[in-house]
Amino acid sequence: MLLRKEFNEYDGDTFYFLYVTDEIRIETNGMEGLKIEDRNHSVTNIEDFTKYVNLEKDEYFQESLVHKYIDTIIEAVNVLYDHLEGDNND
Repeated sequence: MLLRKEFNEYDGDTFYFLYVTDEIRIETNGMEGLKIEDRNHSVTNIEDFTKYVNLEKDEYFQESLVHKYIDTIIEAVNVLYDHLEGDNND
């Protein structure tokens, strides 16, 4: 369940993104990637989050082996992508 999301853009080329559910916390890691932290404080960094926008079936399977919360990651990345493209009205 989504608990909180936040998006702030600064100077047009930097941004902060936060997406929190009851299972994981996803936020920008200070560069162009995302930091994913689960309830056990296990942290994973994703450098190229754009690859999660349109994953093929075989890519989805491979990523699901690496990331337990792949569906939430994809959902968060799509929200972020919409914000970056200006398609989100939040």
